Amino acid sequence: MKKNIFLKATIVAGVIIANTFPLLAAEAVKEPIMKNSYTVGEKIDDTVITTQVKMALMKDSSTATFGTDVTTTNGVVVLKGSVQNDAEKVMNTKVAAAVQGVKSVQNEMLVTKEQTSIVGETFEDSAITTKVKITLNSHASTKALKTSVTTNDLVVTISGKANNKGEIEIVTKVVKDVKGIKSVINNMTIEK
Repeated sequence: MKKNIFLKATIVAGVIIANTFPLLAAEAVKEPIMKNSYTVGEKIDDTVITTQVKMALMKDSSTATFGTDVTTTNGVVVLKGSVQNDAEKVMNTKVAAAVQGVKSVQNEMLVTKEQTSIVGETFEDSAITTKVKITLNSHASTKALKTSVTTNDLVVTISGKANNKGEIEIVTKVVKDVKGIKSVINNMTIEK
């Protein structure tokens, strides 16, 4: 019994000394122990946030592009890669910022094509395309559908698969409600 008490006391003393020594050493040099670093828990949190941001970007059809590099440090997400226009860059930022645990987003993505003319598409067309994608992805009746959206001279063209004619009609109505478009061409087909 005396051996058990002595062993426990020795272990406790060892733990106290081991935990106190770094504090004494830091006090001796007058510097904080963890200067410019963070804990293992924070590192794990950052890894989880990075993974969740990557998944959110891939899940969202308006940002589902490969090649977006995501890093997180202390809850600050940095996005790198390339996008076709400023609207896509803004969407990447919004999707990343919506992930739980993200404190802020630094978007360092490069716009690879000119904003004024993207293969016949104007910047205004690009903005309309992004608005339509956001609208379709946030509407309860259309967010599960896989659609492709293009805009040319403010005319929106939609393609993709639907389960029935009703879904196609809902997509058309939802898109027509987006401000700034001239008309909607719905080329969606019914999946059999």
